[in-house]
Amino acid sequence: MRQPEYEALASEDLEQLQLERLQSTLTRAFRQVKFYRRQFERLGLRPEDVRSLGDLARLPFTTRADLSENYPYGLFAVPLRDIVRIVSSPGTTEKPLVVGYTSQDVKLWLELLARLYTAAGVGREDIVQLILPPGLANWRRDLQAGAEYLGASVIPAATLNFAKELMVLRDYKTSVLVTTPSLALHLLTVMQQMDLVPADLSLKKALLVAAPLPPPLRREIEEGLQVRACTAYGITEVMGPGLAYSCEADGGLHFSADHFYPEIVDPVSGAPLPEGAEGELVITTLSTLAFPLVRFKSGDRTSLLTEPCPCGRTLVRLGEVRGRVDAIFSVGGIKVHPRQIGALLSQALGGHAPEFHCQVATEAGLEILDIELTVAEAFFSDEIKALEGLCRRVRRHLQDHLGINARITLKELAI
Repeated sequence: MRQPEYEALASEDLEQLQLERLQSTLTRAFRQVKFYRRQFERLGLRPEDVRSLGDLARLPFTTRADLSENYPYGLFAVPLRDIVRIVSSPGTTEKPLVVGYTSQDVKLWLELLARLYTAAGVGREDIVQLILPPGLANWRRDLQAGAEYLGASVIPAATLNFAKELMVLRDYKTSVLVTTPSLALHLLTVMQQMDLVPADLSLKKALLVAAPLPPPLRREIEEGLQVRACTAYGITEVMGPGLAYSCEADGGLHFSADHFYPEIVDPVSGAPLPEGAEGELVITTLSTLAFPLVRFKSGDRTSLLTEPCPCGRTLVRLGEVRGRVDAIFSVGGIKVHPRQIGALLSQALGGHAPEFHCQVATEAGLEILDIELTVAEAFFSDEIKALEGLCRRVRRHLQDHLGINARITLKELAI
């Protein structure tokens, strides 16, 4: 363990620590963030009215729409002069979501990332190679910084083709691969094309992030690369990777509950669900200074596991993440909302709002977004080059704004 004094804390001591940190967070949010002060006043509550962890359920949820409405700095709890990092990610509207970090927040996050790597069995002697898509730029930076903070040798994510990535993987004797499940599958396809076998590599572990890792997919990657796979869970709005992480005992995802308080609620009614029940994960920050979030609705469907883990960690664990409770979906680990797709398609077509249907498809292991566009006759041309140019323009617009790969099919609007 990286921090056994917290990761193996007795449950009653953890609850006391959580309550103390929760009360401090609520007080700071009430005093420094107008949005939360209005929420409290609307209910006739003050921070001191939350006397137990159970009282947290009296407070309303924070949603991604709330983050967008307070763009850019409306939810910051410290002056801008104390912010050392500003991170943005696509929201569910035309406005991105903006998260701020103080220097103390950055230090906390490095420790949580070091926990993640330590739990995966990564140490100073390892060579860690990141292969992550540009659309996960924030995760690229965080996972690189965490491995460097741990003391491992790091090969940062680059924009190389996969044959060159595999060349680096082989020649640099990478021992730990950090990638998404989709890219790991694609690497297996490219390995076959290059006549590479796992024995040609020095890989020992694969850290698979940014997307769920169901058991069949895990087994396929472990067998194909001949590695032990581990995973992690995170949300960019709640700082990023490192919220929860798997251990070598493979007993679920240990949630950093000393710094973030988890709840499972009914996604429709919002009512808290009993232990072990599956519902929507709701997160309250306990330690972050710049960007406190109170009961943030993650949109992820999972459960909480409290029985002891063989590894000795006592932190509550997340069960398998079984998709979303909202319309957001993942393309190669990058989360997108249908409204974003519609808005970007309209921009690419000069303001024309097309009908469209989209679904995630797999091509040589890579996840891509299949989009069928129904457009007016004016967009059609007898020249194949013109139609190909239109599709290329739409693909490039989606790549530039979301970092996803798309395949466009045009369909003429029936009159």
